[in-house]
Amino acid sequence: MPRRPPARVRAQQRRHPRPTAPWRRLPRLPHASSTLHAAVQLLELHHAWLGPGDVARSFNTWRRIANRPTPSPLGYGFVGECGIWGCCPPSREALEMAMRDLPTRPARELRRLIAPLDERFRNRTFPDPTAPPGPWWTRRC
Repeated sequence: MPRRPPARVRAQQRRHPRPTAPWRRLPRLPHASSTLHAAVQLLELHHAWLGPGDVARSFNTWRRIANRPTPSPLGYGFVGECGIWGCCPPSREALEMAMRDLPTRPARELRRLIAPLDERFRNRTFPDPTAPPGPWWTRRC
């Protein structure tokens, strides 16, 4: 029995669209090194409280909050990104947990990216003396 040429075999096979890699669809941290991206991906892969792309989404949310024209209180009773109170941590808290759990150098780089946003948020808000104890970003209004 004669052998069919490979080109003919390929032409008869069903063509499926090539799937894109899942990490390419995820949001990325702006101005971050590949070392930081790799460390964040490992962190999101191995921690139960993080899903793929959560650190970048939290960073983008914190950037939107810090760059808002009018500050909004983020104190007690803040509703997470999902819209349910107490369901998911606010974006700055997720970034703080990521900085705590990342290795030293990637954590330092993430702090360097977050520092200007924190400074902008501090300059646009005031300390809230009636706020309950907690992280500094929850005691601002």
